[in-house]
Amino acid sequence: MNRRSFLRSAAAATATLALTKPVFGKTAKAATLTHKERVDRALNGKDLDRPPYTFYHHYKKPTAQLEAQDHLDFHRSYKTDIVKVMNDFDYPKSTTDKWYELKALDSPFPEQLTTLKIIRDGLNGDAYFIDTIYGPYMTAMLLFESEPQFAKLGKSEEVRNEVISSLHDFQKANPDAWHGALEAITQSSLNHIQHIKEIGASGALVSIFNAESKFGSVADYELYSRAYDKRIFDALADTKLSILHLHYLERPYIDQFKDFNAPVVQYSVKTSGISISEIRRHYSQTIAGGVDEIDYDKLTTSEIRKQWTEAREQAGSKYIAAPGCSVPDASTPAELARFPRSFNINI
Repeated sequence: MNRRSFLRSAAAATATLALTKPVFGKTAKAATLTHKERVDRALNGKDLDRPPYTFYHHYKKPTAQLEAQDHLDFHRSYKTDIVKVMNDFDYPKSTTDKWYELKALDSPFPEQLTTLKIIRDGLNGDAYFIDTIYGPYMTAMLLFESEPQFAKLGKSEEVRNEVISSLHDFQKANPDAWHGALEAITQSSLNHIQHIKEIGASGALVSIFNAESKFGSVADYELYSRAYDKRIFDALADTKLSILHLHYLERPYIDQFKDFNAPVVQYSVKTSGISISEIRRHYSQTIAGGVDEIDYDKLTTSEIRKQWTEAREQAGSKYIAAPGCSVPDASTPAELARFPRSFNINI
């Protein structure tokens, strides 16, 4: 190969590399940005070295101390910019034989509050941490699902669908009981939110489970759930990093959340089939997501990089790289390490 041919080949290779390598602003240098600074810049749509990123899975440990240690170890191992604290503690069941006869509690998750305190102290200001709160509908569904007629059936998609259908029948036949249960769950959640703020959490990821037609129509959502969900986000309005997590999402429901006080919107591109660019047309706040959470453990580092790069191109600068939900709990350390390595973070 002569010199001219070599230079021409080298130039072509450089051009190809430039197309595949994500381009970010040069104002904020990687070496100078802390986890918190990177998140702050993304929330405000400012130039930065790379998108902040977070991901997570369930630990399901029996004590607050073990839960907290797993979260801290995960953050330190994979250098996440946000510590999203899972809540795998159960909401207290009714003390009567009726699942819906609930009372407002000072906090339904005292162990979770202890977990958050330990994580706060362990982080020592290194990164923002947020709690996880299930929306009132999802909490009610889990309580309903634990009733003997369903609990004995085990766990499967068919059983879950039967629970959802039966719960919808209950809503229509017993509206007063339904709203009484949702009111108690909501007030308990509001009390819990006050505690997490006092601990120092920067908000909470609130999982809205029923923005899909299998749970009922849009009109059903407005009648049975929306007001309670909105109260949760109103209570989080003064937080920096609360996330509207749309666990399920279909297009007819998209506009239901436009007046929710959520700095960040997260949903699954994989399960919804809705592009980040489409959500951007409806929401101006920061968008989190774009990475396939369902088959995460099968993705290569390059595939993960491609997914979040395309998502950021569609979302713009107000973007947090994340999966649509938790990644498989059985993901190996090598599989988990692919996400940070997609940003050239040394693991």
